[in-house]
Formats: sequence, C-alpha cells, structure tokens
Amino acid sequence: MSEHLNCNACEAPLGPWLSMSIDAIKNQPTPYSAVKKCSACGLGMLDPLPPADAIPSFYVLDSYYTHGDGHVVKRPPTIADKILTKLAWLMDRRRPFEPAQIAERLPKGGKVCDLGCGHAHHLKRFLDLGFEVTGVDPDAAAREFAALAGITVEAGTGEDVPDTLSEGSFDLVLMTHSLEHCRNPRKALENVFRLTKPGGLCYIEVPNCTAEHFKTFTVCSTMFDAPRHMYFFSPTNLKQLMRNIGFVPIDMLYDGYVRQFDQSWRGWETTIADRLASHDPSQKPRRHSFFSSVLLLLRSFWRSPDEKYDSFGLLMQRPQV
Repeated sequence: MSEHLNCNACEAPLGPWLSMSIDAIKNQPTPYSAVKKCSACGLGMLDPLPPADAIPSFYVLDSYYTHGDGHVVKRPPTIADKILTKLAWLMDRRRPFEPAQIAERLPKGGKVCDLGCGHAHHLKRFLDLGFEVTGVDPDAAAREFAALAGITVEAGTGEDVPDTLSEGSFDLVLMTHSLEHCRNPRKALENVFRLTKPGGLCYIEVPNCTAEHFKTFTVCSTMFDAPRHMYFFSPTNLKQLMRNIGFVPIDMLYDGYVRQFDQSWRGWETTIADRLASHDPSQKPRRHSFFSSVLLLLRSFWRSPDEKYDSFGLLMQRPQV
C-alpha cells in the first residue's frame, strides 16, 4: 500500500509519474520504483518511501560523488565532444553558489552549518574564509573524507539533527544536494529555519526536475538517482514550500549546463539506459547518444534558467521577527 496519500509540500493528491525498476549505480532491482507527482505543485516523490532503516544501505557503494572518485567514469573526449562542450560553454550563463560571494552577506567570522555536507567541500572554503563551521552527514565514509580536510562532521540528517546544534545559532545554514535525500523535506527545512539566526541566511540547492535535460532522459538522467533521491523539486514548488515555513526569498542561483553535454555524463546515462533495458526488456529508455546531446543543445538554447540548468539554489532569509 502507498505510504503517501498527499503531497509532502502542499497536501494535494498525488498521481503516477515515473517508474524506475533498478538502482542504477548498484545495477540491482529496487522495490522503490514508483515516482508520483503532485497534481497541484508538481513535486515528485518516491511512493512508498523507503523505511528509514533501509536508507543507509543505499550509500554502501565503492564510489559516490560524496566520497571516493565518484561513480561517473571519466571518458576521454573526441574532437566532436570538445566542439559540443565548447558550444555549451558559450551558451552558459550559470550563477553558481560561491562561498566568497555569500560571505560578503555574513558577519565576519560567523557560524556556518551544512546539513548533508558530504565530504564538506563547501565548509572547507568557509573555513578558509575565517568562518566557524559545523557539518552533519549520515554517511560514515563522507565523514571520514571530511576529517581528512580537518573538518569534524557529526552523524545526523536534515530531519534528525544532533542535539549539540543550538536553535538560532548559525548565520548561514546550507543544504546543497541533500534535501532530495531526505524522507521528509518539510521537516528538514523546518530544522534549517530553527537553526538559522533571526536575520540569518540559508541556501538550499537541489536537482531541477523542470530542466530540459531531466525531462528528456527522466529516470536515465544522472540527477534522477533513486532511491538515494527521494524527492524531485522545481524552483516553483521549493520556493513555495520554503515560504510556507517562514523564509523570505533573497536570490535564486543556477548551475549545471555544460556538464549535461560532457562525454562522461553521456556515457553514464547511456549505461543507466542499458542496465534498465537489461533488467526489464519491456522498458524502452531514452539513451543519451551524441545526437541526443546535439538536439538537447538546440532545444535548451532559448530556455529560461528554470528549464536550462540541471540544478538550482534558493538563497533565503529567516525574518528578524
């Protein structure tokens, strides 16, 4: 029976959307194959959600982007690949998250917390800028990698933060590509609000399910990554969810365009399609060929940032009162 009857963000009914019968990285069948979509705000989510005690097993991997060399195998580019990525670079107007720029909005030497920090690469940059940093992550391997950089990361999640983190004590709270890994993103964002000082900032970055790349390759997109990703956001529904919790919008950032055309990403997404077809011959997944990349480049040329970039981030403020 489905665990969810309504959307986690707006309580509207859910309807069928996508189906992915395997964990692509592990190349194994998964019982968490159904993704439903909210009829009102468009939020996507696994339904049913994995039980909390099953989630740690999803990260028992030889490599993942939070630790090790990553699961996307590097492939040497051909001349055609170089031309394609050069064209994408010329069309790229990304506005990525830059700690040095965000630091200008914060008190000197302030406190920064990253929930779901992985190997703590953002925290390392804030530490180098003179900030006091705190990390939280459930993945023991990621915490070990962070320790190598001299950063102590406590065990926990966005929904279950350590008791040592005091309410209203951080000038900036981050969740970069971690909210989609939470079973209950509303609870995680409520914790972000609680930890942020009145007048302080938070930055939430997630994969963009309204991107042309995601809409083209869906479950074979690198950004799909279920069952580790349990929720699938758009700029509209995440902004509304955060407003409902009490945050005030400050800015929206976008990243992830040129990499959509990278030969290594294309190779990995082709591997996903091949693995899915091998496990389930009834499936006819869209393979990310070089020709598909060319068509994607042409379709995305005039798209708005909401549809062009594979990731977006919201910079929000907790009101003073």
